[in-house]
Amino acid sequence: MAMSLLKHIIPNKKLLLKFASASFLTISLLNTSGCANTAEGAGTGALAGAAGGLVSGLIWGGDPLESAARGAAVGAASGAAVGAVQDAKQSSAKEAPQQASENSSNQLPSKEQLIAAIGEPAVDGIVALAKCDYSSALNKAQLSKAASEPHYQEAGVWLEALSYAETGDVDKLNASYAEIIKLDKQVSNVLEAQTELSESLTKLKQIRVEHNLPESCS
Repeated sequence: MAMSLLKHIIPNKKLLLKFASASFLTISLLNTSGCANTAEGAGTGALAGAAGGLVSGLIWGGDPLESAARGAAVGAASGAAVGAVQDAKQSSAKEAPQQASENSSNQLPSKEQLIAAIGEPAVDGIVALAKCDYSSALNKAQLSKAASEPHYQEAGVWLEALSYAETGDVDKLNASYAEIIKLDKQVSNVLEAQTELSESLTKLKQIRVEHNLPESCS
């Protein structure tokens, strides 16, 4: 019926075919664009889950999903948040084996969970770091450190240290260790901070590879 109507409007047969072909091409391009945007969004979400889970794990302990859920729960509580942070992290070592068997190892937290656990600037910052955007990562780290929530501040300090470690800024990295020890009660000396950082840098490189990004930025 639509083609019959077009025949009345566009009597020239060749012109009618050109019109129909152009319409089909436009629809195809729109569909392709929609699929690409969806795929890109899914990819960014997965990267945020993996990279953000790396930072939340430094603060809350456990795997990415467990640490983000634990952090989100504490972040939602109105009182005694500082003490709850340490209690949650201390208990994670005991709970991890049991929870690991109950949760799939490839489960990742949602961006919403991570934002509640470590704050939006830290989530965006670690994604930027995974993409080798050091300037954005350090800017977001500063925003995190300026937050009122202690665990957001801690996320900012760890993000900053990861960035300085990759860029080779030794002086600023050494200054970050002092901030880590001050905020993270589970880290009592520089050696412990360096060990945590080294393990996290290895995980960050693995995350890059898994998401089709360069393993190293240099």
